[in-house]
Amino acid sequence: MIKLIAFDLDGTLFDDHKRIRPETKGILEKAARRGIETVPATGRPYKGLCSEVEKLQGFRYVLTTNGGGIYERETGTCIYQDCMKLEELLPLLLRLEELDVMADAFVQGDSYMTKRKVSLIDRINGPEEIKDYIRTSRIVVEDQAAVLRARGDDVEKLTINFATDEEGRRIDYDKAWKILEDFPGFHPVSGGMQNIEVTAGGVSKGSALLWLGEYLKIQPEEMIAFGDSGNDIDMLRAAGIGVAMGNAEEEAKAAADFVTLANTEDGIVYALKKYIPELI
Repeated sequence: MIKLIAFDLDGTLFDDHKRIRPETKGILEKAARRGIETVPATGRPYKGLCSEVEKLQGFRYVLTTNGGGIYERETGTCIYQDCMKLEELLPLLLRLEELDVMADAFVQGDSYMTKRKVSLIDRINGPEEIKDYIRTSRIVVEDQAAVLRARGDDVEKLTINFATDEEGRRIDYDKAWKILEDFPGFHPVSGGMQNIEVTAGGVSKGSALLWLGEYLKIQPEEMIAFGDSGNDIDMLRAAGIGVAMGNAEEEAKAAADFVTLANTEDGIVYALKKYIPELI
């Protein structure tokens, strides 16, 4: 019996315009009313959740920053954290800051961006909704490394977003991966926005989902998880049933037990009707 439904946001719960389709919203809220835990599992920071997610009724917990933190929805309390040590992350951040990329640190629900990188947002190859999300979710500072040092907190996640050139290629994408090779203690994955997302070694949506399962006394085989990109793979493998969206990256599909319809076709609904038929 399924007791927990975990779902990525971008490319999974959201359609291509960052909206939740009505039938998808309806079936998840119906599951919640029946006592099934419904858990958004995102790379976004806690304070970067959009209004569409807030409209979704019934979920009690949100898994953020690719497993770097889990928060209670009602209180905003962080009940679990597994972070990168600040002193270990800063050398990586400083090297990435030399490239034409946006390397943004996520700390206890906040997210930071270096001011001179803001103009790169307009050159991201993605929908305006993604660009607006980045603009509205970041705390823009002159010197990100200095701000992080002054704050003193360890970092849940580092997101590296890329501007594109005239031919649509991600600028300094290969250079960023090359730099990351010099920091093997971290866990970089491809994200759903054609970016790179970095957490502490061993930290992923999968590790956080298993922790939440223990916290709620729910076994992995009682979970179903939905995702579409590299940062979802560990979660798809950790859950008893891993479901890749029809629009998912090939490596996510390969890691899944089932491939459903696309995010624009109510793929979550299609799979839930298969695996939890009582929700029909």
